Amino acid sequence: MNDLVVYGPSSRWLASELAQELECDTMMFQTKIFPDGETYVRLPASPSSKDVILLNTFYPNQDRRIVETLLMCDALRRSGVQNITLIVPYLAYARQDKVFLSGEPISLVPIGRALSCLGVNDVIVVEAHSKEALEALGLNVTNVEVRESMLKALEALKIKPDVIVAPDKKAEIRASWLALKLNAELLVFEKSRDRLTGQVSSQPVKEVNVSQKSVLIVDDIISTGGSVANASSFLKKEGALEIRAMCVHALMVGDAESVLFENGVLAVYGSNTVETKFSKYSVVGELSRALKR
Repeated sequence: MNDLVVYGPSSRWLASELAQELECDTMMFQTKIFPDGETYVRLPASPSSKDVILLNTFYPNQDRRIVETLLMCDALRRSGVQNITLIVPYLAYARQDKVFLSGEPISLVPIGRALSCLGVNDVIVVEAHSKEALEALGLNVTNVEVRESMLKALEALKIKPDVIVAPDKKAEIRASWLALKLNAELLVFEKSRDRLTGQVSSQPVKEVNVSQKSVLIVDDIISTGGSVANASSFLKKEGALEIRAMCVHALMVGDAESVLFENGVLAVYGSNTVETKFSKYSVVGELSRALKR
């Protein structure tokens, strides 16, 4: 087992919890941004271990976080580290997992090649966007699912929804699992998106009475909030008593918070894969088990 967790500035909370769970030491990279916008990183001391866990999520400022991580890998190698297990709680650039329009790249291919050149073979991510995205990395990737952490968080928050909602078909498996565990009804929306304008529309695939009921919308990522807002707007019109949203990665881009609240969402609960005010539960349990395996 690796006995040192090295981490960047975007994953402080998770790094501390993970090191405590694994009973190992931590070391934080020193980082700064030069006046011209370039990234600087430095290890404060040479690691005593040849095997380390490097933890750095790719949000916010995705481009900077990726460059930061590449520089960290190089610094670790130059300090004598032989094996790096890279944990990326939120894997950015996973949405462009295929060529949708002629002339496009597959975004994670060059990122994976850069990591491979630095000797990184083992990568652990949390709830990646798709199987195709993981394959594009071209590395030995473990994709960690965090349904159990979601369930524990709901119990800790004392939230017992009557209806679990999947805002699109991709979210159905997770929503169905939670609905079964919580003895709640399941409602699935079908989403369509205009590839050029980005406009999203959605409708439920079947009728479920939500009048005067507590509803929880569950998804993997909340970015601009459009999908969840569309579902919430429909549920609000149908008389839902309370509407909350829970996700793994709460990116909450731009005015997502106000968009969601304007459409009836009372609260948003995200994990600490992205560390913001919306981080209400931890994925450390699943991460530590993945590392031990």
